[in-house]
Amino acid sequence: MNDFYFINGKVVLADKVLDGASVKVKDGKIVEILESGETIEDLPKIDLNGKYLMPGFVEVHVHGGGGYDVMDGSPEAIEEVVDAHLHHGTTTICPTTMSEEFSVILKTFDIYREVLKRKKTKAYLAGLHLEGPFISPAMAGAQRKDLIIPPTDYHINCLKENSDIIARISCAPDVDNVINMAKTLIPYGISFSMGHTSATYEQAEEAFEAGFESVTHIYSATSGFHKVNQKVHIGVTQAGYGIDGLYVEAIGDGCHVPKELIRLLVKFKGADYVCLVTDAMRATGTDVTESYLGKKVPENRVIIDDGVAKLPDKSFFAGSIGTLDRAVAFAITKANISIPEAVKMVSLTPATLLKLNDKKGSIAVGKDADFVIMNEEFKLENVYVNGEMVV
Repeated sequence: MNDFYFINGKVVLADKVLDGASVKVKDGKIVEILESGETIEDLPKIDLNGKYLMPGFVEVHVHGGGGYDVMDGSPEAIEEVVDAHLHHGTTTICPTTMSEEFSVILKTFDIYREVLKRKKTKAYLAGLHLEGPFISPAMAGAQRKDLIIPPTDYHINCLKENSDIIARISCAPDVDNVINMAKTLIPYGISFSMGHTSATYEQAEEAFEAGFESVTHIYSATSGFHKVNQKVHIGVTQAGYGIDGLYVEAIGDGCHVPKELIRLLVKFKGADYVCLVTDAMRATGTDVTESYLGKKVPENRVIIDDGVAKLPDKSFFAGSIGTLDRAVAFAITKANISIPEAVKMVSLTPATLLKLNDKKGSIAVGKDADFVIMNEEFKLENVYVNGEMVV
């Protein structure tokens, strides 16, 4: 069905919801949006019966799902992760690595290239997101400190050679040579984010001026009030609020960032600069009580407790088991965020951060026909990619 209409839906646009509207799809693109009562052509129709038609979700930070992890070392594992999240509305995705031996990260680049060649997943692969190993040991969180390193010229050159498949790098601007790495690689199209960092506000400003665009999972391993040489500083958390034009990620599972902080972020930053992410790990979509963060080795064992992954001693969260449909529902029903704003934070805002907003992230004429259909209880019912129903 190349040409068809969605009719009788609540169509979620970037700034409003059109009740009873219709959307025409032609050859995988959105070609027309009609308000209630406007005449439509005699083409096949999908009656939404008052359900919400949302743009496909865009995920910039996801490690695993369905029992698999991006670091498992096979194309099949990455494909399974992508498809697990596709079934929860994520139609554009950045598979995310974590701190590991650099040789393993280089191998993951080769595996990702193989995934691109195989073209087995329907979701759009927007490039890899590297979270680590160039982070602060003091803010490692659940990432292994023995794998954390500062970048050298060798690392930077390897990343430059693979810049065509790297969308983002989360790193600590307070770590030696990181600012130089960013200045070298940003011209190659890689977006830099401050994450797992002890940086002061002043260092965050320096990073922003060097080209850093975002803060990785704010409130999770991002510095706040702290002392440096007996002087009190504020940190990257406050920079997320204070620096205009700086995007922030917030983990939308309802565990990492409570509803009050989601509201506060939106109040201060606006939905245009807040990306809801999952930071999901392999246990997402399963019912296991134990799992692994990254490779399946004893050092990476985690437990699933109270709806979130944790280190076995419960000292740190270890990624979420959330999905973006859950994040949208949480933002709307618990944090009392408006529907257009909540949807924007999982679609247009991350698409804009990834420089994909010309074709992804909103229901607008000329964009790809990627959609999520949710009922009035904000439960996902269907997913479309390029006009084709995949869930």
